[in-house]
Amino acid sequence: MINRVRIAYCIVLSTLFLIGALNVAVSPVAAEYLVWGSIVYSSGAEVYSPVLRSGVLYRIEVREIWWYDYDENLAADAMYYTTSALDSWDWVNHFPAPDGHSFLQINSLDVDWGPFSNGDTGHTYSISFVGNGTKVSFRIVDWMDGDYDNNVCHFCLRIFEDVIVGGYVVDSDSAGSSMPWVIGVFLLAAGIMIPLVSCHKKLRGRID
Repeated sequence: MINRVRIAYCIVLSTLFLIGALNVAVSPVAAEYLVWGSIVYSSGAEVYSPVLRSGVLYRIEVREIWWYDYDENLAADAMYYTTSALDSWDWVNHFPAPDGHSFLQINSLDVDWGPFSNGDTGHTYSISFVGNGTKVSFRIVDWMDGDYDNNVCHFCLRIFEDVIVGGYVVDSDSAGSSMPWVIGVFLLAAGIMIPLVSCHKKLRGRID
C-alpha cells in the first residue's frame, strides 16, 4: 500500500513538472524588437529607414523637440509648438501645427501623432505603421516661418516590430526563434527525469 502511494505521488509530481515545462515552452508573450533608430534634423533633410517588410506591423516612435526660432527660444515637437520663450522643454502653452499639418512627416505626408506630450514625458509620440516592402522617409517641415537657417536640434526616431517570445518568435533571427523551443525541451526533459530518478531511489531504499 505504501509503495502504491509513493508511486502515485511520483506520477503527480512528474505531471506537475511536465505542465510547468510546457507552459514555459509554449506560452506566448508579446514583446517588441528594435528594428532601427536614427536622428531627424531640423534642417529639413530627409532620413530613410531600412526596408520595412510588407504586411508587418511596426511602431514608430519619435521624441524630443527642435527650435523653429532658436534666437527667440521658440520650440516645436513632432505635432505641436509653443509661443512662449520661458521654457523650451516644459511648455507653458502649446498649439497644433498650422492647418492640420504635422512637423514630422512620413513619406512627405502629414501624420496625426496624437495628444500633446510635454517635457515630463519627453515630447514622445508613437503610431502604428504597416510596412509595404519599401523604405520610409522622415522629414521635419518648418510650418512656422519656413526659415531653416534659424532651426536647431533634432528628433530621436525609433522603429519597433511586434514579436512573440516564449513559444515562438516572429522575427528574422532564426537562431533567436529556435532558442525558446530549446529551453522548453530542456525543461521538459528535466521535469520528467528528476522526479522519476528521485522516486526510483526512494523505492529502491524501501525495497532494500
